[in-house]
Amino acid sequence: MVRVMTDYHTIPELLEEYMQPHGGAGLWVTVPEFRTYFALNERSSPAISGFFHRISQGPFFTCPYRVARIEKLTVKTPNTRIIKRYFITRRPRASENINSP
Repeated sequence: MVRVMTDYHTIPELLEEYMQPHGGAGLWVTVPEFRTYFALNERSSPAISGFFHRISQGPFFTCPYRVARIEKLTVKTPNTRIIKRYFITRRPRASENINSP
């Protein structure tokens, strides 16, 4: 069953759920993989990719993750097209950035 994403503000929560099994370690993800994992329809793709781009440009206060790298891939199924994959990692916590004397 395919779900319709009605609230785009839930993307940070979905990303947190997606990343939990990996313990915050870096992970490559594409929008179709993310959509498939949550059984979301294709109409949610622009919001997901927009959010991934947003967290690549700077911190997003409700999301502890960032996109460290974006790569373009050529996909041949069903038609040849270019999609992006995002390398998502956990942002360092503020307490981790403080230098101890």
